[in-house]
Amino acid sequence: MSHPLKKKLLIAVREEDMPLARTVLGTEFEVVFCHTVEAAKHMLEDGMDVVVSGVHFDSGAVFELLQYVRSSPTHGKLPFFVLLDTSKRYSYSPAIVHGLKTAARALGATEFTDLGALVG
Repeated sequence: MSHPLKKKLLIAVREEDMPLARTVLGTEFEVVFCHTVEAAKHMLEDGMDVVVSGVHFDSGAVFELLQYVRSSPTHGKLPFFVLLDTSKRYSYSPAIVHGLKTAARALGATEFTDLGALVG
């Protein structure tokens, strides 16, 4: 049962990205993790307040999930955050990061955030 004061977040990330997500989120939210687009779609039916997806979610299906949410009459207005981790594991060129940000904004993401920059 969800705590009435906690926002319910759908976190769509790869399993190996869960520790970083947990580090950033702490215990302030009710968090539901999923690792596939189909699982995310199913979990949305349980009522979410926010959708957060990593760029590597389900082999790069972040934009598929974003399009699904934005096209839904039920979920279309949910805040949707796209996350990237540029801290240590990956080396992205500025052009790639710019392209990801542009695509996220064009498809209606609420924000594009570098999660790695939030962890000290």
